[in-house]
Amino acid sequence: MVLIGFLIIVIAIAGCIEPDKPLATQTPVPTSSSPAITPAPSVIPVSPTVTAKSPAGMISRLFPSVPVNSTNSSITGPSPVLLNFTEDYYFGNGTKWNSVATVYRIWINDSYRWFSPDDNRYYYKTAPSGKKYLFVFISMVDMGKDRAPLPQQSNMYLLYDNVISSSDPSHILPTKNPDSSPKVVRVAEVEWSKKRFDTEYVEDFGYSHGQRLGYINPGVSNAVDGYIIYEVPGSLTPENTYLAIVMPESDIAIWKLG
Repeated sequence: MVLIGFLIIVIAIAGCIEPDKPLATQTPVPTSSSPAITPAPSVIPVSPTVTAKSPAGMISRLFPSVPVNSTNSSITGPSPVLLNFTEDYYFGNGTKWNSVATVYRIWINDSYRWFSPDDNRYYYKTAPSGKKYLFVFISMVDMGKDRAPLPQQSNMYLLYDNVISSSDPSHILPTKNPDSSPKVVRVAEVEWSKKRFDTEYVEDFGYSHGQRLGYINPGVSNAVDGYIIYEVPGSLTPENTYLAIVMPESDIAIWKLG
């Protein structure tokens, strides 16, 4: 009877003790530099929570005036925001040109065919040895009432393997032609790709029918949509590559491409 009573007491005590549990993951509290999230219209998908890792070394080289992981609240300047591929970035919050930008597609190859409007022929363009071409597709939609400033290709940088690249300077961009319509250089492999929110075909980002754009007009139908071409190392992989865009408010949106 004494033994039975002792076992009952041991079991009762064990039932009151919970096994050790792992600590719950803490969700970072947004800082004042984080963009306010504005509900998106139904035609624009909202992506999941950010999980991309920071290319901190390249950010500090590209923007030396922006301290990485600084705790000095008196320092002002651009604040990098890290995003996953196809995730939306909202800019112009609190203005009448509240807008959203998305990096939504990439295409990689060691060559492509471009159409010359001068002689109406396609030409092959092959990357140098050890290189290849990366096409990054971007869309920007103005959801406000006023036209929004448009980031230009010169403010869009590719970050990979501790190298910072601008768009391929050898790629011919559309040019104005005073005697006829603008000269548009098409790329055969992607020229039949349609814009995200339109039936029109994509062209170089920042251009529409060969005309260079300076603003994004309100409405999904006026979205600025197109590609930027980069000459990159043959070893590049999307999982280790980022696209950084300096936005009109000087914030920096950085997308991980894979």
